[in-house]
Amino acid sequence: MNIQKVTATGTKSNITVDPAVFGVPANKQLLSQAVHVSRSNQRQGTSKVKTRAEVSLTKKKIYKQKGTGNARHGAKSAPIFVGGGVAHGPTGLSNWSRSLPPALKRASLAQALTLQIKKTYVVDALTDLNGKTKKASEIINAVVPKARRILVVLSEPTAEALRSLKNLPKVTVVRASQLSVLSAAQASVILFTTDSLAVVTDRIKNVSKEPKKVVAKPAAKTVKKPAEKKVAKVAPKKPAAKKVTPKKSASAKTKKATKKA
Repeated sequence: MNIQKVTATGTKSNITVDPAVFGVPANKQLLSQAVHVSRSNQRQGTSKVKTRAEVSLTKKKIYKQKGTGNARHGAKSAPIFVGGGVAHGPTGLSNWSRSLPPALKRASLAQALTLQIKKTYVVDALTDLNGKTKKASEIINAVVPKARRILVVLSEPTAEALRSLKNLPKVTVVRASQLSVLSAAQASVILFTTDSLAVVTDRIKNVSKEPKKVVAKPAAKTVKKPAEKKVAKVAPKKPAAKKVTPKKSASAKTKKATKKA
């Protein structure tokens, strides 16, 4: 994939860009969803109307309850009367914020940049602005003289660059780390610098320049168990053997009886 690189004098050349940023397959549903989320997040949700309790009208009963032939009313501030409160109107507490997962944000931004590839240019002269609006106007007129809505993406906008571009009515300046789907999709021309293009490419490809800090976990404290007391093993005592007296036989008993007789 190629896009045009233009100098301050209007000389054009082609540079190669990453197809993961400017050459993704079309996904209209994802792009539409991302634009809807971006536009919804811009809503303030501060619209509010007064209820019948907040209108500055008399709360006195306008006529008696019965006998007039009219419907029953208790106050002039009822929503049915002109100048009365509004029923079920906005309260000013609406929350219109929406969100997308980070992976879908990157994919939708690649979708928007892919659709704008023919209207995307790299202009490194934008980094050399000295604060004069005339010089910025000359550079933009040399690159895209008939563009209506120009989006300038800078990696680190300097005070001089912002002062040079802020008075141009058709130019919007955005930081590369804050480039959104809505701003990229609405622009008629997108102007990058080499540095800002690299930042956006790393954003979409989810490449982090800062190495992750590995925090060493503290070693677990070893708790010493109290020493177990050694108990001497005592052999169980064997029960004493019972003396068994031999039983006298019946013949011995008869002999004793005869002797006594």
